[in-house]
Amino acid sequence: MRDTFRSVGALTGLCVGLSLMWLMGMGGLVPAAIFGAGGAVIGGMTGERIHDRGGR
Repeated sequence: MRDTFRSVGALTGLCVGLSLMWLMGMGGLVPAAIFGAGGAVIGGMTGERIHDRGGR
């Protein structure tokens, strides 16, 4: 179950990171890689923390 939260968080973080890049007016392969990878990592970590906080 923790893996599910991590995966959903990573996908959400990826979308948020790429949207943030677009809103800042950046484009290209390097900014997409930086914002996408950063968003995925932060989103995955957040998903795990949300799972760990939930009641069992």
